[in-house]
Amino acid sequence: MIRTQISLDEREYAAAKAEAKALGVPVAEFVRRAIREALPSDDQGRWMKFAGLVETGNPRSSQSIDEIVYGQKD
Repeated sequence: MIRTQISLDEREYAAAKAEAKALGVPVAEFVRRAIREALPSDDQGRWMKFAGLVETGNPRSSQSIDEIVYGQKD
C-alpha cells in the first residue's frame, strides 16, 4: 500500500468523518472506498458507472429497451 496525504477543508473533513463513522470505518477507509467508486474497474468501461442511473417509469422497460433507446417502431 502506498501512503499519501490529502488536504480537505473543514466542511469536507467533517462530512467525510461523519460518513465514515456512520459506516463504522476509519476516514482513510472511507476515502479509499470513495476513490474506488469514482474510478472505473479494470473489467468495466467508464460508462458502467451510469448503468441504472436513468429510470423511464415503465416497469417493463427492460423488455422494450430498443424502443426506449432508439424510439418507437414504425
